[in-house]
Amino acid sequence: MTDSNGKNTEQPYPGRWWALAAICIPLIVVSIDGTILNVALPTIARDLRATSAQLVWINSAYIIIFGSTILLGGSLGDKYGRKWFLEVGLLVFVCGSIWAGLSTATYSLISARGFMGIGGGMIMPATLSLITNIFHESERPRAIGVWAGMAGIGVAIGPLAGGLILTHFRWGWVFFVNIPIVAVGVVAVWLLVPNSRAADTPPIDFIGATLSFLGLLAFFYGLIVGPSKGWSDPSVITGFALAVVLLALFVWLELRVPNPLIEVRFFKIPAFSTGVISIAICFFALFGLLYVLTLYLQSVLAYSPMKAGLALVPFALVLLAGSPLVPRLTAKMGGRLVVAVGLFIVGAGMLVFTQVSTATSYPLVFAGLILVSTGLTLSQVPSSDAIMGSIPRDRAGEGSAMNAAIRQIGSSLGIAIIGGVSQLGYCNALAKSSAFQALSASSAKTAEAGITGALSVSQGLGASGDALAGAARSAFVRGLDVSMIITAVIALIGAVIAYRFIPRRPAP
Repeated sequence: MTDSNGKNTEQPYPGRWWALAAICIPLIVVSIDGTILNVALPTIARDLRATSAQLVWINSAYIIIFGSTILLGGSLGDKYGRKWFLEVGLLVFVCGSIWAGLSTATYSLISARGFMGIGGGMIMPATLSLITNIFHESERPRAIGVWAGMAGIGVAIGPLAGGLILTHFRWGWVFFVNIPIVAVGVVAVWLLVPNSRAADTPPIDFIGATLSFLGLLAFFYGLIVGPSKGWSDPSVITGFALAVVLLALFVWLELRVPNPLIEVRFFKIPAFSTGVISIAICFFALFGLLYVLTLYLQSVLAYSPMKAGLALVPFALVLLAGSPLVPRLTAKMGGRLVVAVGLFIVGAGMLVFTQVSTATSYPLVFAGLILVSTGLTLSQVPSSDAIMGSIPRDRAGEGSAMNAAIRQIGSSLGIAIIGGVSQLGYCNALAKSSAFQALSASSAKTAEAGITGALSVSQGLGASGDALAGAARSAFVRGLDVSMIITAVIALIGAVIAYRFIPRRPAP
């Protein structure tokens, strides 16, 4: 490992496994927060009267900011001390959690979620960097395996934890629950984890970080508000135009500065770029599906938050049970085939969800979940191997940071695109129903904003309200069908690309 002055030490840190346990506490809480909110969205929509676009922002603000800051967070931790940076990240994260839990307006909650994302972008790279420096090469793969497993557990138990909390408490407690976990994490990291930092740190590319952050934010603004405002709206066009300019400037800068935030030239390596695409598709499908599926289960099938969380448990179990088996399968079959088959299965699972209706029984949902989770489990590890195996060993840190960042960006794209397409299909289908056409202008606007708004309007309309609720549920299913078809096509295209460009075996 390296000490706080950046010097190499030959002897392994004696308390390294206790340190790993401490590091996994903040990792789990950050991972949980990526999915715990899904089951709370219908409740939040009712309480805060949030539109569909606002729900997407509430859910994705955390992930967008997380993904936009993670590369910069890794560089700052290397420069100023990883343990210190992790502790500061935890404090930022818990302050954002308190802010979110106390929010009484949508814009306050969106801002709080973004603030939490800053904390997450500080925490995640620090955890992996600390592990890399605490453990020698012989033990490092095992330690990183534990790290990856804990992150997977956090993502998997998020919906179930959210359902359990909402059964007994108001929705703000899905954020307040972070407080005691973070408190334990702060103390454990302080007592058990040694500090480390890089011996020689080049100047940090703050200009590149700013350009990438603003470019991604402008892009996601256009993507999220486009379905509600219209793609020809001046603000949407401006958002996309700004994104193109800022991200083009970012690439131009990264090709010229001596110490780029991202080594853009890595994307010329087919295995690297294909691995990035495959990882992005995996998390696009995962988070996009969880977003629309929890709304479907609660708003269309009338599941309680707890029942919706339990319905997603098989998804989590496949991820947890299957992940340790994938490396062996990859060793026998090769990464190319495993990733391609995995993405093909993801596409097949998405097509299963095109068969759901307003009265679907759980076995059909279960079948889709099993297929999608199996495909994701198969695809993720060999895709990461393709990324890491295609770049020089002394640039592994940059590869790890890109791997982490693309997961967050893919997640954000999934929520924004699948959520946006679903909402667009919902609006188009709802507008054709006679129950919707009979509404007043104000009620129609509320119903059109999202299914939770339509169900709220229907409660005060008597018999005509039942017709509106039925039309809204049917319209939501129509939008879900379209979004699942698009996701299936993307996954199947990804399977073909993976089979063409990912090496059969990782680089030695």
